[in-house]
Amino acid sequence: MEPQPVQVQAQAPDASKIFVFEEVYPFRAAQEQAEKKKLSAFGMMAKFNPLNRPREDTVQLSRQEMRLEPFWHVVAQRSVDYTCQITYQVPVHNLYAQTLQLDDKVFEVTRQKDKARIEFVAIEHCHRKIHFDQMIDGMQRDIKPAVLKAYIEKYKFTETERVERPDELLKPLISMAAAKQLATASLTSEAVNAYEIQADLTHFERTHLYLRPVFAFEFRWSSADKVGVIEVDGLTGEVVENGRWFKDKVSQVLTRDMLVDIGAEMAGTLVPGGGAAVKLLSKLVTPGAPGH
Repeated sequence: MEPQPVQVQAQAPDASKIFVFEEVYPFRAAQEQAEKKKLSAFGMMAKFNPLNRPREDTVQLSRQEMRLEPFWHVVAQRSVDYTCQITYQVPVHNLYAQTLQLDDKVFEVTRQKDKARIEFVAIEHCHRKIHFDQMIDGMQRDIKPAVLKAYIEKYKFTETERVERPDELLKPLISMAAAKQLATASLTSEAVNAYEIQADLTHFERTHLYLRPVFAFEFRWSSADKVGVIEVDGLTGEVVENGRWFKDKVSQVLTRDMLVDIGAEMAGTLVPGGGAAVKLLSKLVTPGAPGH
């Protein structure tokens, strides 16, 4: 018997926080890196096409920006109190025993060859804790969680109550509500083999938003009427040739109290029925998924 658990969610009062990384790699150096790589912004096929490929004189910088890219660190725990009904088999070593009596209950001894046992049904009272601790890219890309974790371990960041740079802050494609639903989907995917569930509580210990600096440079290839984007990581200086230009920015000052609302409309499209959430979750937890 496996009844569907009734999920109850709770969150620590100070679980939601905002952290902003300090820029390490300067804009000027990032711009120089982007200029060196601009012919690679349109893909390898274009770069090595002998008939029509980008050249220094046909590729020009069209726009540039320093942006704050979001990622989440979600830590949650599911606690389940439940009972199991199980049949226990207890060996009997007395060769001559026919029955065993415990209090007022009598158990028949069954024998098979040279082995004897009794069987009885017992109710186990159980408590189980299931943990979730994951980094989730806020822009819904295949960035390895280990890459995001390394930012926290290696680079300086500061907690803030307000982010007053709305023109730089990308609007998360995965809101806090969606990130929490992904965590919940992962936790509830762990089967609990229960006869009856007394309590099923998911507690969120952390829903932290981290904002890291990234420089983006858009180049236009005039002879092919195409655009490509080079990204330069503002912490590591790493160059991404197949970058993206994100249009939507957070249009106002961001505070900790607003985290629940930022992009909350996305949550409903990510999780119901498990569709997109399951696909995204599989990318997050699959070892060897492509990094940035």
